[in-house]
Amino acid sequence: MKKQCDQSKKEVDSFECSNYYIDPYRETTSELNEVFPSKQASHLDMLLIVKDDGIGTTGAALSGTLVINFFKSLAEKEPYPKVIIFMNRGILLTIEDSSCLSSLRELESKGVLILSNFTCLDYHKVMDKLAVGGVTNMYNIVELMKLSKNTITL
Repeated sequence: MKKQCDQSKKEVDSFECSNYYIDPYRETTSELNEVFPSKQASHLDMLLIVKDDGIGTTGAALSGTLVINFFKSLAEKEPYPKVIIFMNRGILLTIEDSSCLSSLRELESKGVLILSNFTCLDYHKVMDKLAVGGVTNMYNIVELMKLSKNTITL
């Protein structure tokens, strides 16, 4: 019986579920087992839609600072979203001279797919200023939304 328990413990020690693993044998005084991000999870099955060049409605200065800090924070630690799509005024974050450009390029270098909507780039007349990622259309955006487990809109 002891041999079976030892074998079961070994199997449980390496148990991974989705993007997290459970450590049921952590040596601590805590009664609760902890859940940690999986060592293999570098990207979440998440689609992030950015529809404005700021976060919130309290004014351009604060909303601009918040969006800059958001993308800096997002780029600093795994797991990353699989895809970030920019629409409406959000596409202004992907063009030359954007304050978010370095963070977005860093995310792209880490395998995050960065896409800007063609219609929005055309409407704002900034197609030639796109500085990170690629261009997509609404058809592809809808397909990505359908395939993604999680869609978050900023």
